Amino acid sequence: MKMMLKNSFLKAGFFVLFLVVLPLIGSARQDNKGNPLPHFLFPQFKEGIIIMKDGAKFTAMINYNMVEERMITELEGIYRYSKNPQSIEKIFIENRMFIPFNNAFYEILTSGNVTLFLQNKSHFTPKGSDTGYGSKNRSVGPTATKRFELTPVTHQYQEVAYIELPQNVEITPSSVYWVSMGDKLEKFNNEKQFIKLFPDYSTQLKDFIRKEGIKIKNREDLIKLGIYCNEIMTK
Repeated sequence: MKMMLKNSFLKAGFFVLFLVVLPLIGSARQDNKGNPLPHFLFPQFKEGIIIMKDGAKFTAMINYNMVEERMITELEGIYRYSKNPQSIEKIFIENRMFIPFNNAFYEILTSGNVTLFLQNKSHFTPKGSDTGYGSKNRSVGPTATKRFELTPVTHQYQEVAYIELPQNVEITPSSVYWVSMGDKLEKFNNEKQFIKLFPDYSTQLKDFIRKEGIKIKNREDLIKLGIYCNEIMTK
């Protein structure tokens, strides 16, 4: 059954949807060959379900590049990303749902009157060189900066993207948290900012956060908080 799904995925246009080839060079996370992928959301590529806006449904080995903010598929050692992510309705990876937002994909943590989104995001930070007196030099020269650029090249009807990662870099988390209320999308990064979005429920939210030991930047805690918000805001 899995093979039939994979074959139908290929026939239905895998190479049309994911035409951009991305050789990946990346410590703890690995690709399917054991190479490190510290800038990816999952430790390895996972079998995911891709649902298109036209109703088509495919399976693929997939992972999320948090630096480039792209969904990356893997097939036979070749990595691709979608040229048109807006044609995708949603993607499921290990019971986690992602929807396209511009060229990125946001994870839906909870949905209802209060829908919480997690923008899984990281950036590269150069490792500091020792300058003496216990300080570090973290400046990035023009050459190092240029290494982060993507260079698109057209070759045999495919846009090939090459990316060279400097060896001496650290992955710095920089995820962003969003809440959708009606037609508004608001950003928050801490407890105070979140509570400020719900002035009518500030006392209840403060009590719940304190009693449950909620940490806003913990994914599981945020899901628990979102579920609570939808419970009290529907009464």
